[in-house]
Amino acid sequence: MKIDNDISRAAYEVVTGTRHAIFATADDQGAPHATWMTANVTPDLEEVVSITAPISRKVADLRRNPQAEWMFATPSMESLVYLSGPTRVLEGDAAKRHWDKMPGKLHAYYRKYCDIDDHTRFVVIRTSVEKVVFCKPYAYKKTVLFEKDQGGSTRRFDD
Repeated sequence: MKIDNDISRAAYEVVTGTRHAIFATADDQGAPHATWMTANVTPDLEEVVSITAPISRKVADLRRNPQAEWMFATPSMESLVYLSGPTRVLEGDAAKRHWDKMPGKLHAYYRKYCDIDDHTRFVVIRTSVEKVVFCKPYAYKKTVLFEKDQGGSTRRFDD
């Protein structure tokens, strides 16, 4: 997504201003699951990456239903940004590149499953962002900034 107007810059600042986000998945029956996660987002907001245990519920959900959504928020909850799209589970060597770039691994919650600093014991989840929504809850305003349609074409939404 191009960061080229006031709203896209505001969305960028929310996402890059925090390392933690709520990650939401749904199983094949549609039952939702949300959890706090540490996330690494590309500067164009087009990819979100995180590390988790391979036995987690979110990984089981993603193997059956790869659609997921991330919610980033300012500390005051004044502004929210939703990043959503298909999410893949990467393992082994495919996960290594992302493992090396992930900050804060030594203090991550997934360490409760394994205390060894070994990328082969974890999985990386990678969301290809197809939709970006900026939300001001107190103003009851949501703005879709970017969305890919089913054919892969990109639609931009400007002020």
